[in-house]
Amino acid sequence: MWQRHWNLTADPFLGTASPFVRTPTHAEALARLIASVESGQRLAIMSGAEGLGKSVVLEALVKELKTPRHRFARISGPVDGEALFQGMARGLGMRVPVGPARGTAWKALCDAIKLSRAQKQHVVMVVDDAQTLESRADVRDLERLARIDPHPETRLSVIVAVTEAGETMALGSSEWLLAIRLLPLTRSETLHYVREKLAEAGRSDPAFTPRALTRLHDLTGGVPRGLDRLASLSLMAGAVRGLEVIGPDVLEGVARECLRADPWTGTAA
Repeated sequence: MWQRHWNLTADPFLGTASPFVRTPTHAEALARLIASVESGQRLAIMSGAEGLGKSVVLEALVKELKTPRHRFARISGPVDGEALFQGMARGLGMRVPVGPARGTAWKALCDAIKLSRAQKQHVVMVVDDAQTLESRADVRDLERLARIDPHPETRLSVIVAVTEAGETMALGSSEWLLAIRLLPLTRSETLHYVREKLAEAGRSDPAFTPRALTRLHDLTGGVPRGLDRLASLSLMAGAVRGLEVIGPDVLEGVARECLRADPWTGTAA
C-alpha cells in the first residue's frame, strides 16, 4: 500500500484515522464552543465556507465533553423542523414513530430534557449544516430547541453550524448568541496542519518540500478539505513514482488531473 512507502500507519489526511489538528483557527473555535457549553449558554452558532472544518470541530467538541454529565444528540442537514425534532429526540434515546409525528417528537424531546434535568445531565444538541432549514418557520423551530425547557435547573446547549450561505439565518438576539466564524488557514497554519497530520500517522521526516507546502496552500486557498484531498492524492502519486519527498511539480500535476474546484472544497467549478 502507498502508506507503507511513506512509513505511515494510515492515510493522514482522509478517512476516520485522520486526526484533529489544533490550528489556532480550529483550537479557538473549539475552546469557545466548550466555554459556551460549560457556562450554560443556550445557543452558539459557528459559520464558514464549505470545507473549512466545521464538522471536524463539532466532532472534537463531542469527544472533549464526552462525560457522564453530558448527554449529546447530533443531526446533520435536517430538511425541516419536524426532522429536526425527530432526530434530536432519537439522539437522546427516545422512541419516535417513523413518518409525520411532529407533536410526538416534540413531546418525546421535552421528556428527554426533563429526564436529563432530573439526572443532573447537561444536554448538548448539535445541528450541523443547519442552512438546510430554509424557511423561517423551520428556523423558528431551531430557536425553540434552546427554549424547550425554561426551568432554572435545566442544563441545555444548542450548537449550530452553518455554511456562509446560511449566515443570514436570524437566530436569536445579539445579546445572547455566541457567533464563531471559521476562516481559511494561513500559510503558517497550513505548514503546521500538514506536519501534525503526518506525525500522528507515524512519519517524523518531512514528506513535502517547503516549496511544495507553500504551493499546497496556494492551490487550496488554505481550505482544510482541499488540503486533505490534494495532499493525500499527491502522496499516492509520489509512492507510485518511488519518490522520497513530494515537490511542487507533483502537486501541480495532481491538481491538473483533478476537477477544478473553488477552492478545492469539492464543488466543481
